[in-house]
Amino acid sequence: MLLSVNKLKTHFFTPEGVIRAVDNVSFKIDKGRVLGIVGESGCGKSVTALSLMRLVPQPGRIIAGEIFFDGRDLLKLDNEEIRKLRGNRMAMVFQDPMTSLNPVFTIGNQISEALRVHKGLNRSEAINKAQFLLQRVGIPDPSRRVMEYPHQMSGGMKQRVMIAMAISCDPSLIIADEPTTALDVTIQAQILRLLRELIKTSNTALILISHDLGVIAEMADEVAIMYAGKIVEQTNTSELFASPLHPYTIGLLQSIPRGEEKKKKRLQTIEGSVPRLSELPEGCMFNPRCKYVIDRCRREEPDLIDSGDGHLVRCWVDVKKQ
Repeated sequence: MLLSVNKLKTHFFTPEGVIRAVDNVSFKIDKGRVLGIVGESGCGKSVTALSLMRLVPQPGRIIAGEIFFDGRDLLKLDNEEIRKLRGNRMAMVFQDPMTSLNPVFTIGNQISEALRVHKGLNRSEAINKAQFLLQRVGIPDPSRRVMEYPHQMSGGMKQRVMIAMAISCDPSLIIADEPTTALDVTIQAQILRLLRELIKTSNTALILISHDLGVIAEMADEVAIMYAGKIVEQTNTSELFASPLHPYTIGLLQSIPRGEEKKKKRLQTIEGSVPRLSELPEGCMFNPRCKYVIDRCRREEPDLIDSGDGHLVRCWVDVKKQ
């Protein structure tokens, strides 16, 4: 197993109180596999990704759990050891390329930095490799683009540059946080195709964070649904779409537009919004928005249990019988 996360907890200590952004999260992923993490904004997806990379900003702190990467617990490594892994064996495509790229350095300098630090290439060798990487991610005229600055590129190109940076050192694990956000469907399809090719040719593991269940259905082998800092359902992708067991998952799936329906219908919605993580409800976190809620849901928080064949769900109600 390439990556094994066990009971990870990342909390933010603020004047408003303790915000449990990631609360007792566990999952695994092996080489050549894709794990999709899905949920609304504020559910803890991005903080989970930052926790894996040991990049949680203040006042956040990983307070418990284990993150085993290739047999080593990342939480027990010192800063120098984690820097040797970050960008080399583990890489991340951040959510917003507009702010993730440094505006005062050329694209070539930003891609080549990891190559010089981790692979020991000189400046000329690193720039040549940067040109190759730009070509690999589908950016035309790489010899010119490598000398340009981020403001000279479109949003789609910047996202491709982020992917080029992530794959520059041939990592074993890539974490892609909303890699297709704000991109048109054509560019989105090209980036997803690029990620699929990387997984196939390099046997790389991919953690794909997305709001888009269509993207997850196309890309992921397994899916973890997050809500209020916890995983509420996890199983293989085909099983999740065929037989969702958590009311939140059902709500997400019902809100997807379906082109094959001849009669136009109003899309179903999930009432309410994700609770503030400093003001979580008693019992099940989803109970104020759940149409299947019972008294027990308001009193006790359910555990994540195996309903059969490795299909994990955190719910007191058997929705199949409702």
